[in-house]
Amino acid sequence: MKETRASFALLFFIIAAHIAYFLPQVSIESEVSQSYSVTTCPGAVNDSRSTALLPSRQVGIRELVRANASFTKATTSTPALARGAIIVQGDPRNSWVIQTKASRWTSAATCISGATTSWFVGGTANVTSQGKLILINSGLSDAVAEVATYSEDGPSEPRSITVKALTEREIRIDSLLPGADRLVVKVKVISGRVTSFLVDERVRGLNNIGGDFVAPISTPSTELVIAGLPATFGSSSTITRTLRLMSTDDVDTNVSVEVLSREGVYVPVELGNIEINAGEVVDIPLANLDLGKGNFGLKITATTSIVASLFSEVKSGSISDFMWSAPSPAFENASFNIYGLEPSITFVGDVIRARIQWRSRDGESFTENLSGEEILNWRVPANTRLITISNLSSARAGMSWLTSDGVTHLPIESAATLESAARPRADISVIQPRTK
Repeated sequence: MKETRASFALLFFIIAAHIAYFLPQVSIESEVSQSYSVTTCPGAVNDSRSTALLPSRQVGIRELVRANASFTKATTSTPALARGAIIVQGDPRNSWVIQTKASRWTSAATCISGATTSWFVGGTANVTSQGKLILINSGLSDAVAEVATYSEDGPSEPRSITVKALTEREIRIDSLLPGADRLVVKVKVISGRVTSFLVDERVRGLNNIGGDFVAPISTPSTELVIAGLPATFGSSSTITRTLRLMSTDDVDTNVSVEVLSREGVYVPVELGNIEINAGEVVDIPLANLDLGKGNFGLKITATTSIVASLFSEVKSGSISDFMWSAPSPAFENASFNIYGLEPSITFVGDVIRARIQWRSRDGESFTENLSGEEILNWRVPANTRLITISNLSSARAGMSWLTSDGVTHLPIESAATLESAARPRADISVIQPRTK
C-alpha cells in the first residue's frame, strides 16, 4: 500500500511539473531608469535684474507659471528672468542665476531641485531689512512648507505656509521675526515640491548697504568648511567680517574655528573655544587676524551639530556691498558655465587633488591638474566658458568675485540629482506559451 501511494505521489509531481512548464511564465526582472531631476531658478527680487547662466543653449527651460508648456531651447544661454522663476530641464551640469542692482549690489545662487530641509544662516529683521524668503512650488498641486526662525533670543514658533501650484511666493524676512538683528531661517517641506531661496538686501534711509543670496545648508554638521574667502579685493579695499553660528541640537555646544591660508594654518586664541547656547544665533567678529594676501578658508568644528555662515562687508573704490559665504558641501564632479567671470576658486582639505577642464570663448579646450595640501587657489582664466571640476579627494571648494556692481560668493557643489526608478520588464512568454 505504501509503495502504491508513493508511486501516485511521484506521478502527480511529474504531471504538475509538465503543466507548470507549458503554462505562461512570468519574469520578475526589472529595468532601472535614471534621469536628472529638473532644477529651479528664482526670478528677480526687489526690482533687481536677474539672469540665468545655463550650461548650454541646448538645455531646455520653461517658465514656472506655464503649466502646460513644454521645455524649449533658449535663444541664448544667458536668458533674462524678467517674467519670474524658470524650470531647467534635468542636466548633470549646474545652472546659476545672477541678480544685480546696478552699482549697488550683485549676488549669485545655484539653481537647485530643492531639499526636504534647508537652513539659511544670514539676514536680519531690523529696520534696514529689505530681504525676502522665496518659496517656489514647481508642482501641479498646492504645497506646504514649515518655516522656523531663530535669532539672538532663541527659536520662535514655526509657521505653516501654503504655496499654490506653479507659483513663486515671496515673504519679507522682517515679517518672520520683527526687530531681530541676527537670523537663521529653517524651511522644511511638509508636502509637495518646494524650492527655497533667501535674499538679504539692506538699506539705511536712502543709502544702499548691499545685497546677496544666502546659500542654503541641507545638513547641519559638527564640522563645516567655508572655502573661497578673499583676504582682500585690492590694496584699497577694506573688509569687515562676522561669523554667524547656531547649534541646531537641543544642547549647548563649544565651537573652534581654524584659519587656513597660504601663509599658515592656525586657531586664533579668541576663536579656540566659543560657547553657544542651544537655538541661539551668535555673531562673532573676525578682527585683527592674519589672513595673508590670497583667498583663505575657515574650518569650524563643534561638539554638536551646527550651522554657520560668514558675513563680509566690502568697501572697494565706489563699491559698498556685502556677501554671505556658506559652507561648501562635498562633491565629486561639478560643471558650470562661467561666461567670462574671473573668480578665484579655492580648494580646502587635508589633501587636495583635482582636475579642471575648461573651454574658452573660442571653443578651445584646456586641462590642468591641481594638487596640494590644506589650501589651494586657482584663478579662472579670462574668456572662460564651461568649466568641469573633478574632485579626486575630499576637498571642499568655493569661489568669490568682484564686479563693478558688487561682490558675491558661491560654494561649489553638484546641484544635479540623479533619480532612479524601477520599471518591471515582463518575459515574452507571459503572452506566448513555451514551445519545444
